[in-house]
Amino acid sequence: MAKDTLSSLVLAGIGLFFLIYSRQYDWGNLASPGEAVFPLLLAVAVLVMAGWLFGHSILGRKTAEEEGVPTGENSLRVLILTVLIVGALLLMDVLGFFTSSFILVLLCCRLLGVRQWSLATGIAAGAALGAYLIFGFWLKVSFPAGLLI
Repeated sequence: MAKDTLSSLVLAGIGLFFLIYSRQYDWGNLASPGEAVFPLLLAVAVLVMAGWLFGHSILGRKTAEEEGVPTGENSLRVLILTVLIVGALLLMDVLGFFTSSFILVLLCCRLLGVRQWSLATGIAAGAALGAYLIFGFWLKVSFPAGLLI
């Protein structure tokens, strides 16, 4: 069994676990969502990723190593991404959640190959706005406030 196929099945198992696990909690409604909403959304996201990975492996797409992409470059990207995440966490008390998240997503977009600053800025703004609308506005979760936002 190919590594991608096995990975997709493991991810699907994790997604199914969260889907079944979330059933024991209150779902609430749109105006007042219950505690099952986040595990359900997580389960759906993981199942979609597992399906995409499974389809990718069945269609026989080549992995980065098979296409000749240097793995050293990918390892460096993972290291830089880890440093960016730790930096965003350390700066969250100073800058606030939304500002540090915006900067993190902006830099990650550039790191992962988005060449246009305008597109990377739009993606980062959309991610910060989406986080605010879902968690701050709809779910009424309080976030660390900083100097900027």
